[in-house]
Amino acid sequence: MLILAGCSPAARLTARTATTTTVTIPTTTPPRPTTVRAEPPYPVTELVLPLVDPTRPTVSGGRMVSSVRKLTTLVWVPQAAGRRPLIVFAHGFDVGPAPYTALLQAWAAHGYVVAAPEFPLTDPAVAGINLDEADIVNQPADVRFVTDWLIGPLSPVANRIDPSRAAVAGHSDGAETALASAAAPAPAGEPGYRAAIVLGAQPVPSASGHNPPILVAQGDADPINPPSNGIATFQQAASPKYLLTIHGGGHLAPLEAGSAWLAGIEAVSLAFLDAYLAADAPPSGILSAGASFPDLSVTTG
Repeated sequence: MLILAGCSPAARLTARTATTTTVTIPTTTPPRPTTVRAEPPYPVTELVLPLVDPTRPTVSGGRMVSSVRKLTTLVWVPQAAGRRPLIVFAHGFDVGPAPYTALLQAWAAHGYVVAAPEFPLTDPAVAGINLDEADIVNQPADVRFVTDWLIGPLSPVANRIDPSRAAVAGHSDGAETALASAAAPAPAGEPGYRAAIVLGAQPVPSASGHNPPILVAQGDADPINPPSNGIATFQQAASPKYLLTIHGGGHLAPLEAGSAWLAGIEAVSLAFLDAYLAADAPPSGILSAGASFPDLSVTTG
C-alpha cells in the first residue's frame, strides 16, 4: 500500500512560458495545426480529452460511485516538427492539474507532449463529496491507461507522440503515483517509462530500486512532506538519480506560477528530461542548471 501525503488546494493559474490555445475536442478529431517554430519555446495547443476507462469502477469509502473511471485529461501539445516525447503528470491530493499549469506548459513549450489526468476521487472539482485520498492506490493504473490511450488508435495526438519515449511525473500523492507507475513492469507490447520526476514525495516500498532515471525534488521547508521523506526517496532509488533541494521551499508553493523557485525548477527538470527522455543532451547539464540558481542545489548518485 502506498503511504500518503496530501497537499493544499490552489486556484487555477496562468502559465508564463507558452502561447496556448484551449480546444475541447471529440476524441476522434485531430487538433488544428498552428505556427511551428524551429526552436523552443514552441507555441502550445491545449486539448481536453474526456477519457473513460470502462474496465474499472470508481469506489469511495466502499461505495461504488461509478462503474467506470472517468479520467478527463488535459494535454499540451507543442507545435514542433516530428513525434515528441510524452510526459504523464499526476496531480496531488485535493487539487487538480491547475496549480501546476505553469510548469507543465513550460515542459510542453520546450518540445514535450504533456498530459495531466484529473483523477476521479482526488481532484476535488471532480470528486465533490466523494473525495477520497485512499484512491491513490488506483492511480498508477489510471496513469498507464492514459499513457496507452494517448498512443493508441483513437488518440487525436498519437501521430505527435514518440511511443518509445514516455515519462511520468507528479507531485505529493501524485509523485507517489508516478513513482509506483515508473517502477511497475510495462504490460506486454506497451512502452515502459524512461524517466520519472517526483516532487514532494515519500518512498513507495514497492518501487525501491526499480525506477528508471529519476529526479527527486524536495523543499527543505516543506511542512506537509518532511524533507527526510524526499531524501529517503532519493536514497532508495536506483541510479542514475538526482536530488533537487529547494532551499526555503514549502510543499506546493514552489511549483506555482510566479514563485521565486519556479524558473530554476523548470531549468533543472528540463535538463533532466533532455538527458534521459529526449536523450539529446548530456546529463552534466542537470548539475549545471542547478548551479545557476542560488536557491536550489542538485546532487547525484
